[in-house]
Amino acid sequence: MSALLELIVLLIFIFIWFRPVLKRKKEAGGYVDRKTEVIALIFGLIPATLVLLLCQFALGWVFKLTGISDHRMLVGALKAFVMFGVIEELTKYAFARLALKKYETLKKIDIMVIFGLVGMGYEITESMMLGNVFAGIARGIFVAHIMYQFIMGHFFYESIRAKNQGNDAVARRNRIFCFAIPMLIHGFNDYVLDLISVIMGETENAGVSGLTSYAEMTNSQNIGIIVCVLVMILLNLFCLIWGLKLAKKDPEVEVTLK
Repeated sequence: MSALLELIVLLIFIFIWFRPVLKRKKEAGGYVDRKTEVIALIFGLIPATLVLLLCQFALGWVFKLTGISDHRMLVGALKAFVMFGVIEELTKYAFARLALKKYETLKKIDIMVIFGLVGMGYEITESMMLGNVFAGIARGIFVAHIMYQFIMGHFFYESIRAKNQGNDAVARRNRIFCFAIPMLIHGFNDYVLDLISVIMGETENAGVSGLTSYAEMTNSQNIGIIVCVLVMILLNLFCLIWGLKLAKKDPEVEVTLK
């Protein structure tokens, strides 16, 4: 029941943020058809999720084999920046490119929609696995995976456009931005989230039988959690504003992929 409520809340926010982008695609006369849009969404819902779950399982074995499982902060950083930052964003990029494979010419808005739909699919699946209404509200407000993909899609478009114009240096720079910016933002966001669980676990590590209520936390723990939450809110708010702004920019400009 909780997972269903979370999904409903998430879909309401997705409708609010994504509908104007789809409307812009229709107004700009985008080339991507409805079938490709559905395929992109399914790519995010199923295969991308399966690939990432397998990678997470494999990474867990690597931690055990290398003997670093007990190093909480190191494992948290590796998970955040390697698993959730690098591997997750590369996986979504690969499936977005696969969805666009049959097209030779696209408009900028086409690229943004397809990248965003792959992110949307993964957003929905990951949220359902959490099964938490409050998480659904938070994820819905910022739809982070969609915004990461909007940012990635924009710089992918910019790299292709520069390449079409014969400016290889600008193309390379934008291709680096295409991967580096969403990977770093995503990794940092998840690292801050992991810090919250580390802070909440300090009491247990000190020999107390774990935290059972907010009142049991120390002042330093409270401040640490508040700072982490504020950082995450500001970071995701920045991505939301920037991602939607990028989706509005140059929707009708065409690029040649092949």
